[in-house]
Amino acid sequence: MLKNAIVVMFDSLQFNYLGCYGNEWIKTPNFDRFAREGVLLENCYAEGLPTVPVRRCMHTGRYTLFDIGWAPLRMEDTTIADLCWGRPIDTALIFDCPMYRQPKFGYTRGFDKVYFTHGHEMDHQFYMSDPLYHLNPKDYISDAVVENARQRFGQAVLDTQYAEIISYLKQMQFWKNDEDRYVAKTMKKAVEYLEQIDRNKQFYLWVDSFDPHEPWNPPSVYQDGGFPCPYDPDYDGKDDFLPMMGPVEGVYSEKELHHIRMLYAELVTVCDKWFGYLLDAIRRLGFEENTLVMQVSDHGEPLGNGEHGHGLMRKIRPWPYEELAHIPVMLRYPGCPAGTRIKAFTSDVDVAPTVCDWLGIGVHPSMQGKSLLPLIKGEVDSLRDYAIAGFYSAGWSIYTKDWSYVHWPVRDSKTKGSSVDAKAHMLWEKLANDVGRTLNASNPAGMPKEQVYKFYKARMEMNMPDNEAYFAKRYAVEHEEFMQFEQRYAAEKAAEASAVGNTAGFSDELAKRHAAQTTDGEAMWTCTPGAAYIVNDQDELYDRQNDPFQLKNVIEDYPEVAKMMYDRLMAVKEEVEPR
Repeated sequence: MLKNAIVVMFDSLQFNYLGCYGNEWIKTPNFDRFAREGVLLENCYAEGLPTVPVRRCMHTGRYTLFDIGWAPLRMEDTTIADLCWGRPIDTALIFDCPMYRQPKFGYTRGFDKVYFTHGHEMDHQFYMSDPLYHLNPKDYISDAVVENARQRFGQAVLDTQYAEIISYLKQMQFWKNDEDRYVAKTMKKAVEYLEQIDRNKQFYLWVDSFDPHEPWNPPSVYQDGGFPCPYDPDYDGKDDFLPMMGPVEGVYSEKELHHIRMLYAELVTVCDKWFGYLLDAIRRLGFEENTLVMQVSDHGEPLGNGEHGHGLMRKIRPWPYEELAHIPVMLRYPGCPAGTRIKAFTSDVDVAPTVCDWLGIGVHPSMQGKSLLPLIKGEVDSLRDYAIAGFYSAGWSIYTKDWSYVHWPVRDSKTKGSSVDAKAHMLWEKLANDVGRTLNASNPAGMPKEQVYKFYKARMEMNMPDNEAYFAKRYAVEHEEFMQFEQRYAAEKAAEASAVGNTAGFSDELAKRHAAQTTDGEAMWTCTPGAAYIVNDQDELYDRQNDPFQLKNVIEDYPEVAKMMYDRLMAVKEEVEPR
């Protein structure tokens, strides 16, 4: 039998927004039927977060958490697609996740066929020069949130927010229904590929949907005729489909936060529909008889207070908590034990070995993960008795049956001493020489030298690498976009807009937060604008049986358990990090 493999990624898919994972109110009939037909992994965790490190791990079967962050593939990395080369296996990558195609990152490497749909986050600038005729960004963020955010985060953050909203509205203004969304286009292209494949050969297809990643603009936000969000039909506020990134306290009301979560839930249901479209095609074309189908995600999403997101909106802190690190993974293949739910710990590092095992090409010696097939067949009881998750160099966590532990390695390596001052002075000179004109152009009020110095001193204190040219240029583009909007829609705001970037009263706290904003390359750990490399003051221990969402730190109550968990984490680090 010729064996094929299809991996279907849904970015930012939180496990507890699926019916098959216990959510009783959301409608996800296709994910649920896939779980009934296949095998559901109850305790799968993404070891190195978020987007790029997870995909690196899944494609190579190697741990990233203690090795490398948001960075290009190395020449010595061996991917599933690399292993298919030279064999009678056709390979295809069909995706709308822009991070695959970051310059020189190489994540499309080895695939015979590659198809990309434009427009999602980090590619939304593709539509930057398009005119905005029909929609007003101020209809998608409430006046109260604007004022709250201005007071808490500053006008520059609001400018960035409006600019990003505008780029999505330029696309949305012509959308009619869910078929216009990225996930629909990606799944249709995947079906098109399956319909024309040579059935005399094997194939390996990776389908990567960036939905339900933000923006959370499901059909109720844009569809002709308009209708309320099906999960929050009585809401009478604005559809904040791209909420302010940051701590939610003092910015959003609980009513607004609930509505944002319901927009996310609606988008999950849209993803479910198009996952069903793909599953129906697989059945119609007869591929159920010889094809492994894996549904995966890279991470969940912080969506507010408590178990929803530990007080955060969007991935703006390197915090590896349950709502982010626990991922839904299901798989189905001919002869699998349908309806099986596996409680044993699994990891995204197991994806590549599983696919290679199924295709019959062998698990590459460099792969650190393990094939899931022996576990599913009952040949072994477990692959490991723990799971790890986290952000490279920032926050690491380990999960066992009874406990979860969070360690903040970034606190162990902050730059100290007088060298901070010297380095900050050097960085100021670099800024002045390299990007001073760009920064001044994007900052009409000007930034006093001493304030830029404070910015870079704070950055060194956070021990963060620099890419000031990238941020200055990006800010300049976004500021120009916002100014164009202001001139067109809000002349009365011109005076206020001209003061954007005024650093009078630039506080030490704000300087530290801005300094902690991450950049590009290995130091980049999230695609969310304005994210900050800020961690908590001490390590954390949680009772996993009674507090699965890690809301009550009990490290003071169980110091001996904390030490045991820390030692276990360091032992895993020693075991898996490259020599």
